[in-house]
Amino acid sequence: MGKARGQALDLKSGILDRIRAQPGRVWTAVDCLDLGPRAAVDKALQRLATENTIDRIVRGLYFLPSHNALTGGQTVPHQAAIIDAVARRDQVRVVIDGLTAANDLGLTTAVPARVTVLTDARLRPITLGRQVIRFRAAAPSRLHWAGRPAMRIVQALYWLQDTLDIDRQRIIAQLRRILEDPRHGDVMRSDLRQGLPTLPIWMQSVVREVFETTTKSRRGQRRPPQRATHRQSSTGS
Repeated sequence: MGKARGQALDLKSGILDRIRAQPGRVWTAVDCLDLGPRAAVDKALQRLATENTIDRIVRGLYFLPSHNALTGGQTVPHQAAIIDAVARRDQVRVVIDGLTAANDLGLTTAVPARVTVLTDARLRPITLGRQVIRFRAAAPSRLHWAGRPAMRIVQALYWLQDTLDIDRQRIIAQLRRILEDPRHGDVMRSDLRQGLPTLPIWMQSVVREVFETTTKSRRGQRRPPQRATHRQSSTGS
């Protein structure tokens, strides 16, 4: 009995350490199965929530609460973290709507009143604070970019299509900055190149233009090797 209790405490402690290491993330039991069996992980998460050490959003979704000094209230997780956690929890494919994607990428200041997520399962809406996330079942053809690094770029461009005539250069400049990000840029660029043939012609044109400006920018950042001056050569000889 004592040994079992000790193992349960060790598991709970290990899960909490993991959650505290990434405070902005939304967690599911799936994320901790390397620490213990599923039933034990579920029980440990439930106990942490009962103790108010972590908060439960809906069934199987948890996060580490934190205080927002600006509003005086509790900081809630970003909708992207919630959607990603739902995909892991239920093993489903998800694609977010274009407005939400454009807002996430800084391509528009418009804020969606609610987030619509296309998926291959029937899921209940999630409400957290002022955020409302609705899930809509979609055909497999509409989920081609689900789970892929460039999904948000593709979805944002669909939403921005009608503004390209007047706002093309600003959009391309922002996409270039995104693809130059040292953490995620290379992965997104590679994903776009791989999926380019599946995009509509008008979007292929935009993506190729972004690739060209990104390449030129990289070339401009490369400094040519310094030549030794006559004086330096004489000094070294």
